[in-house]
Amino acid sequence: MNYIEAEQQIGQYIAGIFQGSKPFPYHNLQHTKRVVEHAAEIAAFYALGEEGLFIVKTAAWFHDIGQLSGGIQDHEARGVRLMLDYFQRQRLPMNLAGLIANCIMATRFPSQPGTLLEYIICDADTFHLGTPVFRQTDMLVRQEMEMRTGRQFPHWYRSALQFLKVHVFFTDYCRRLLLAGKQENIHWLELMARKEGHAGIK
Repeated sequence: MNYIEAEQQIGQYIAGIFQGSKPFPYHNLQHTKRVVEHAAEIAAFYALGEEGLFIVKTAAWFHDIGQLSGGIQDHEARGVRLMLDYFQRQRLPMNLAGLIANCIMATRFPSQPGTLLEYIICDADTFHLGTPVFRQTDMLVRQEMEMRTGRQFPHWYRSALQFLKVHVFFTDYCRRLLLAGKQENIHWLELMARKEGHAGIK
C-alpha cells in the first residue's frame, strides 16, 4: 500500500466536502489542515513509521468532518462513519480503519486517549491552546457557537478559562513545547474574564 498517495487522496476528498459545504468560522478546512500538520509534527518526533503516520493523519482529516452533517454532539461518530464508508469504497485496509476510528473518537471532550496514536491526534487537535494563535481561534470558536446556537455568550472568557484549566496535553513533546504558552493564554483569559465581569456590572 502506498501510504503517501492514499493520504493525499483522502486530503483531496475531505477538502472537496468542505468546499461544497457552508463554511464555519473555526471548524473548517483551514483548521483541519492545521491538525493534520501538527499530527505529522508530533508523529515525526516519535519517529512513527509510515503506517502510524498514515493513521494519525487520516484521523486528523476525518476528525471534524462530521461537523458538516449535524450538530456538535456526536460529530466524531459521524466522522467515523464517513471514514469507514470511504475505506470500504476505496478498498483500504479495514484493520487500519479500526485504529483510525479509535483516534477520531479519542478527540471527544473530555479526551481519554489510551495509545500513543490517540495521544498524538488529541494533542494535534488542541495544539493551538499553547500558542499565540489561540487568541484568534478563540474568537472564531465564539463566532461559530453564536452562529450555530443563535445565542450570545456574555461569560465566554470565563468558560474558555475553565476549559483551558482542565485541558491536558498527553505527549511529552507537547507538554515541553506548549505548556508555557498555554499558561500565557490562561493569564490572558483571566484578564479578559475580569473585564467581562466588570462589563456585566450595571
